[in-house]
Amino acid sequence: MKMRSLKLTLLALCMLLACTALSGCGFKDIDKRYFIVAMGIDYSGKKQNPFLITLRLAIASPKIEPGAGKAQVETIEAASIAEGVRMLKAHVDKELDFGHCKIFLIGERVAYKDYSPVLDWMKRRRDIQSIANLAIGKPDARTILKINPQAERYPGNALFLSFSADGTDNPYTYVENLSDLTRRVMEKGLDPIMPIIRNEGNSGYVINHTALLDKTKIKLVLKPEESQLFNQLAQNYEKSSIQGSFSNNRIVGAISKIKSHYHFSEHNGKLQLNMDVRIKVLMEEAPPHLFDQGWGQVEQKLSQDYSKLTDKLLIKIQQAGVDPFGFGLHYRATHAGEAAWQQWQNIYPTLQFAVNARIKIEGTGLIK
Repeated sequence: MKMRSLKLTLLALCMLLACTALSGCGFKDIDKRYFIVAMGIDYSGKKQNPFLITLRLAIASPKIEPGAGKAQVETIEAASIAEGVRMLKAHVDKELDFGHCKIFLIGERVAYKDYSPVLDWMKRRRDIQSIANLAIGKPDARTILKINPQAERYPGNALFLSFSADGTDNPYTYVENLSDLTRRVMEKGLDPIMPIIRNEGNSGYVINHTALLDKTKIKLVLKPEESQLFNQLAQNYEKSSIQGSFSNNRIVGAISKIKSHYHFSEHNGKLQLNMDVRIKVLMEEAPPHLFDQGWGQVEQKLSQDYSKLTDKLLIKIQQAGVDPFGFGLHYRATHAGEAAWQQWQNIYPTLQFAVNARIKIEGTGLIK
């Protein structure tokens, strides 16, 4: 009886081991995978295969030092994005893995025409992270992904650091991820935003322009100084600066604290948006003896200049027909009923703005 029980136990163990081995057949070892670190989607200009898919694949290396990052770039033309990714498997000897892909670039032509097919494909794939960053590649995504920065320690590191808090604190870069972009596309009264990456030869990237989009394409591109101002107002971005002039002298201050908020009010029978901005700065650049007579006049002049720049930016965005700040969403939240959205669409083109900026100088740096 004991012998029979022992045989049954051994048989059960053998069956368990066999099942474990069979279930592991679908798993690929790390050395049999190609980790995709960045992906780009462009238009090929061809009718039958309109999409140009580019993948930047990481090549494993024992060294982690500047210039040691090695990558392989694969490109293919396809009728659809999903088909292109599947066809690229025939170009490599390992399984393609999107688990570490944090950067997705949309070509400039795609962004100006219709980026919705790209977003639809990304939302459907379960192996693409919702925290993955998105940007627009100029002149195209393929050109950007072929850049090999000399200081890159491992594949994709330069792009990762450009959009993460671990790297540079760039006041001109708006960081956008898949989750937030999806929300902005689906939400009424809130429009998408994406940074624009330009190549600087074959040595690096420049990210200082911001694209404002509607639900399908680009409507307006902000210049570097406008991008910085937008980040200050929309995100209360503190690691930035303000510029102004006083008595024909240029002065620059580093923002130590900024707080902005807005509310609606009636003015001359029309709806008006009142935006209040409070800023504390430390002076970085100013002519000698500028502050000998007190700081009040300088603060007043800086506040006036900042208010004018903000009002100009708000009007420019309004004329483009987009709403990246989410004014429409705020209006819908404070006005009940299904008709609120239709009312806002009629109000926004003629909405008046009143900006009140108050800048306070906290110090003149290490020198007086």
